[in-house]
Amino acid sequence: MFKLPSPPSPEADSNELADFVELLSWDAGSASKREVVACLGRVDDNDNNAGCDDDDDENSAFLDEVMNEIERRASACGGGYPFRLDHQGTVLRHEAGSAGIRSVLYRYLLLGTRLNMKDNRIHAGIDGANLLEEVAANVLRNYLGYSRAHTSVFGTSVGGTFQAKIERLCAELHEGVGFESLDDAPVDANDDKLDAVAWVPFSDLLPGQLIVFGQCKTGSNWGGLTTQLQPDAFIKKWMKGTIVVSPIRAFCISEAADRARWKGKCTEAGILLDRCRLVDFCDNLTPDLVDKISHWTNAAKSASALPRLDT
Repeated sequence: MFKLPSPPSPEADSNELADFVELLSWDAGSASKREVVACLGRVDDNDNNAGCDDDDDENSAFLDEVMNEIERRASACGGGYPFRLDHQGTVLRHEAGSAGIRSVLYRYLLLGTRLNMKDNRIHAGIDGANLLEEVAANVLRNYLGYSRAHTSVFGTSVGGTFQAKIERLCAELHEGVGFESLDDAPVDANDDKLDAVAWVPFSDLLPGQLIVFGQCKTGSNWGGLTTQLQPDAFIKKWMKGTIVVSPIRAFCISEAADRARWKGKCTEAGILLDRCRLVDFCDNLTPDLVDKISHWTNAAKSASALPRLDT
């Protein structure tokens, strides 16, 4: 999985290369299939490949898969995709004037996938990884029904002790009595993989309601982390009393997940909210959150070496 400023490897799949083409287009305004092939160094001298098909044909066929992935993303984002593929499917153009919430969020998530978010997450004084927790909380509320659903950010972006966050969550849910550690050892947890919670309460405020526990991951190395958050275990470990109906899991990621592995990942992660799904349900983001996303994205792009067509 490539990380900026490095380009993708020759073995990169179509999903990685779709991100790469988007970054090229974002930087230059547009990117054609031939420009992308040249940038990747995939065009070889045919004299050194006797017996092979013409390189242009091979590269064109491979880039067709990438452009198909880009076309799928445009559809999956629900109208907020900030790029436009031409009618021939050979040139991707960046819609520089697309300043709507969905486009702003997509660009943030793209950079949040391809930057090293362990060492390069702070820009404009804003932690880009923590922003995803706020985004996820808002998206989960939209998904459950904005007018009736409630949401709460629980992860590292929220201050306070772990015990205080558990106490607050129980009070908000009207379930569980409060904090109680299952073990006698000192508590060193900060969020124990729980980043965002959303629920749909009834007017009676009685226990027994739809609750979603969400975990968030920027970057692209999330594949082996999809089973970390286990709601029933979390409740047993940290809550006095119980939650009557087990919460369901959601896994929120900045990457546009590989559709060839989608079903398997959903069986592990619960409801998988990847880049396109987050964009699809990002209505009602607060102006303050959109402003932070915009500032982080602009600063991160300015400070980062995006791939260029002239390299």
